[in-house]
Amino acid sequence: MRKLILLLRKFNEYLSFISSTGLGRGEFYIDLVNEMSLNKDFKITLLVPVNAKFLPRVSKDINIIEYKSKDTRTNPFLYIELFNIFKNNRFDIVHTHFAKASELFFKLNKILRLKHIATKHNPRKGKIFNKIKYVTAVSIDVSKSIKKDEVKVIYNGVSPIEIEKKQTSNDIFTLSAIGRLDKIKGFDKLIKEMSKVQNRCVLNIIGDGEEYNNLSNLIKKYKLEDRVKLAGFKENIPEILAQSDMVIMTSLSEGFSLVMLESIFYAKLFVSTKVSGCKDILSSKLLIEDFEIASKIDDIILNYDEYILEFEEIKHKYQSLFMLKNISDEYIKYYKYVLL
Repeated sequence: MRKLILLLRKFNEYLSFISSTGLGRGEFYIDLVNEMSLNKDFKITLLVPVNAKFLPRVSKDINIIEYKSKDTRTNPFLYIELFNIFKNNRFDIVHTHFAKASELFFKLNKILRLKHIATKHNPRKGKIFNKIKYVTAVSIDVSKSIKKDEVKVIYNGVSPIEIEKKQTSNDIFTLSAIGRLDKIKGFDKLIKEMSKVQNRCVLNIIGDGEEYNNLSNLIKKYKLEDRVKLAGFKENIPEILAQSDMVIMTSLSEGFSLVMLESIFYAKLFVSTKVSGCKDILSSKLLIEDFEIASKIDDIILNYDEYILEFEEIKHKYQSLFMLKNISDEYIKYYKYVLL
């Protein structure tokens, strides 16, 4: 589980505390502090577990402190180590991401009495957010899962990169699905539905994870070896999005999808099941009803230009909003509000 505590100090000093070693490319909170570090009015320190996987992604402008205690809610040594860190520094705002970090600091803060902001990233779990005064959510659906009158919605964002425009002449309609191979991503449902698609197409599933063997067996079971490929983890996601005829997401649950965000900047077309975040942004034409995936794919292939135009309107409407710099500015404004 990913979780982050971001601490804002007076005189524009920030400390981000991440109580997870990370999951891969999707840690939005690392992108956020990297973006904040571009503002030279701030000094940012990152407090992380030893050997955090995301450390190579952290900007060189950010100071890093690694803590050693085992990262569990029931470890007394973790509480002691964290308490000493907070006590020995004068932090003015603590910003926690995800339920575990929020609960850890909420307990410590009964003694520390610091300003605390917590961000909820998905509509599941997280009763702790009902107890914290200042809460933000990454989508409208996530905000509705919090039993509070005042919840600030601040979406995730990306810093788009320039990618080489390549002429693609796909002889066959190409779909891409991207994410860790986990049950919650719905790749098993997607593979089963691919066996029902009437029109000629191929699906590339990009990502690694514990469901690899199960998905591989499903592909064999439905004799889809020539139509569905498990391509593994890839670094060049923007290029993959741009070169695909369509990007599809079939998740059972999401907070605010990085794949959707990147698709808004790079993809020709993106469609999704009706999960949190996507329901905020996508039109009904771009949402898959009741996991009727095969019929949606067939309709898109037959009416591709209509769907392209529909998604172009989404891109035009939201690209500016989802620039990471603008999201960073939203958080800074909220910090100032909390400090009033």
